[in-house]
Amino acid sequence: MPDGADRTRGETAGTVVGLVRESLLAALVAAVLLAGCGADASTAAAPAPPSSTSTTRVSAPAPPTTTTAPPEIVDAVCQPWAEDPVAPEAAPLTAVLAAHLDDPRLEGVEVSTSVWVDGLGEVLAHHPEDPLLVASNQKLLTAMGLLEVVPLDATLRTGVVAGPGTDLSTGVVDGDLTLVAGGDPELTSTGPHSLTALAEEVRAAGVTEVRGGLVVDDSRYGSERAAPGWQDWHIPAYTGPLSALVVDDNRGRSDPAFLAEPALGHGEAFRDRLAAVGVRVAGPVVTVGAAPADGVAVADLDSAPVGDLMATMLLSSDNEVAESLTREAGVLLDGDGSTPDGTAALEARLLDGCAPLTPGAWADGSGMSRSDRRSAREMRRLVQHAQAQEWWTDLESRLPVAGQSGTLAGRFRGTAAEGRVVAKTGTIIGGVTLTGIVTTAGGREGVFSILINGDGSTAARGALDDLVIALAAS
Repeated sequence: MPDGADRTRGETAGTVVGLVRESLLAALVAAVLLAGCGADASTAAAPAPPSSTSTTRVSAPAPPTTTTAPPEIVDAVCQPWAEDPVAPEAAPLTAVLAAHLDDPRLEGVEVSTSVWVDGLGEVLAHHPEDPLLVASNQKLLTAMGLLEVVPLDATLRTGVVAGPGTDLSTGVVDGDLTLVAGGDPELTSTGPHSLTALAEEVRAAGVTEVRGGLVVDDSRYGSERAAPGWQDWHIPAYTGPLSALVVDDNRGRSDPAFLAEPALGHGEAFRDRLAAVGVRVAGPVVTVGAAPADGVAVADLDSAPVGDLMATMLLSSDNEVAESLTREAGVLLDGDGSTPDGTAALEARLLDGCAPLTPGAWADGSGMSRSDRRSAREMRRLVQHAQAQEWWTDLESRLPVAGQSGTLAGRFRGTAAEGRVVAKTGTIIGGVTLTGIVTTAGGREGVFSILINGDGSTAARGALDDLVIALAAS
């Protein structure tokens, strides 16, 4: 199974209350767009203790953002990337690595490679500037952008809100009850972090009857169900339809009605769970409407911290998490919650930090898009840029380790690369990729990116691994 479809879970603070949004952020995103800038396949937070049935909460839960604003944008003067010269003593290693490019398994495929080793320079450069499909190596960029925008302790809240003036102690909600989606990508149908747990909290708050209907507010993110560059079969093969209300990865149903409007299906399931715990909803389930600003908070569930979600995204190559966090970034930076808005926001923040990033090639958060194309040299330089940032250890510690964790747990075991390579995998139809860092047997640090595209790319993965093992053994 391609790790784009892998749903294995790899792997608290701060419930989000609001974010001070800076007009400079929106201006930067707009400026970048005007200037033309621009699938690989946890631990959930426990529900809050139920409140007393005699207590009326008087404020609706704000959709989650963060208690800490993103770093202030400053005007930066970015210098061209300065490449280290290749040292003469790099020749033997270059010869060893270059020999792997003659591997018969690489016949008929496109290969872009860039390998840099400390003290030696770029020891291997094979079509290093050719832009190829990056697959889930795209999640590296998503993580880098998120680390510039969203605090790791931020959470995403799913809330239930009654109308203004509702007295929960009566047990009756005269009007509608609203389920407010906050972008949590890890809700399930049952269990401790689920629609069932949320329904139980509503009942614990004292509610037994809703005389109106159930409104599902799914408006936090855009209404598009797919990202630019996705193919029709990607949903639900590699991910569920995009929405702000995600339950069971949005892959529990595949009928056309659900794929077109997953929030309605989840709303109907939530009404069933309310009925099961003794809360009767008289009216229908609808997805047109929003929670009243002065409504009464009845129940809420917070996601795992963003840092944990990011670990799931990178270790398990979780597409749903990658897309939700991308769209959340767009909301936090004054956007509309669409995928293009989110990718533009993440790209703008990295460009503001002088990341060696080609503008305009960022189509989604997960790497499933056929429009996500970058060269191996660009990917390698982006990792080196990340190593110079204060958040580098937060990124490195969440990446798969060869032979030990995540999507690399079953690769490189018993080789020189085991435990020495930390990298992001990528596998889609027509592409396999690997980008990351290595500590060689000789104690040098290396940074590499290997991108392979073509009909024979899956079979070529063994050649890719052998090249990385030779690098680690050097």
